[in-house]
Amino acid sequence: MGRFLNRALERTGLTALAERALSGVGLDEQALARMQDADVLVIAGLADAVRGRHRGDEVRIMTAETARRDGMVVRLNLALASGSGQGDGPTGEELLRQVALARLARPADQSIGVSFDQIGLGLAQVALAFGADVLIGDLRAQRTLPLLDGPAARRVEITGLVERTGRRVRFVDQEPATEGQPVVQPVVMESRS
Repeated sequence: MGRFLNRALERTGLTALAERALSGVGLDEQALARMQDADVLVIAGLADAVRGRHRGDEVRIMTAETARRDGMVVRLNLALASGSGQGDGPTGEELLRQVALARLARPADQSIGVSFDQIGLGLAQVALAFGADVLIGDLRAQRTLPLLDGPAARRVEITGLVERTGRRVRFVDQEPATEGQPVVQPVVMESRS
């Protein structure tokens, strides 16, 4: 952990809880209640430190079915709205706080997974800095341009998002490429100076 996070934990009186979390055993309900009131960036920093120490920099990408079968993946259900259409669901910050607290609550041998189909790729990318280490979703999504092969384009998009967080990506259940399937490479734009 960095000096900034260490000082923030000292100022808030959470150093002992941080040491317990970093040991990888997971925090109990009383400790989590104390963490709940801490600044979201302090919680995020600690959750990310726990993830880094015990889970490393690999981000696994898997389908919902694969995540269900993996007993070591804690799949978070992060509902964005209550369904009323009024925008009265949790904020992005509240969802990210849930991710960080889940990382701190669970033993370090368990992975924390978020669904990019549920919360979107942007928020899922940020969740990686809040302790998540598994991204769950449909890799055959039809949300890509019709000119591109959907699954290949989706994998390129997700790989780029993960790599921009400084982490490595591993597709757990990548479908085998079919003969004649185009390989999609990211487009790199050169700036003209």
